Amino acid sequence: MAYQKRQSAILEKALARLRGLESLDPTMDLGSGLSLQGYADLIAASNAKLQTYNLALAEADRTRIEFAEAQSSVSTISSRILSAIVARYGKDSKEYEMAGGKPPSRYKRSRKKSLATSTNQSQSESTSSDSAQLNGSARNGYGELSRSAQS
Repeated sequence: MAYQKRQSAILEKALARLRGLESLDPTMDLGSGLSLQGYADLIAASNAKLQTYNLALAEADRTRIEFAEAQSSVSTISSRILSAIVARYGKDSKEYEMAGGKPPSRYKRSRKKSLATSTNQSQSESTSSDSAQLNGSARNGYGELSRSAQS
């Protein structure tokens, strides 16, 4: 994503104000260093800084794109080299592992089936232990014996 180029609402407002003041009196000088010429110079200098900033962002965009292309090239060549190692030595070879590959013999297998079985066993054990604790008595929702079970 490209860097967002800046625009300055302050500079736009100041430029509009300058145009309005120039229409009143093009040589206006309010004293204490407040002249239209000084104001115009300050706006122009600030606008030049903004243009320099936006050019730097454009250069950063160009550099970022060039880096992404270089990185993609490295990734492609790395993949091709690893494929060539597989073709020459095989996926289960020590050379493949030394080149950064992960041999299939070292893959971890998922254990979802055994995990589900143990979960079902623990649920059935907790259900049977709950019924064993009741001993035929009925409990209300608060863990207390109901009145009919107490008598």
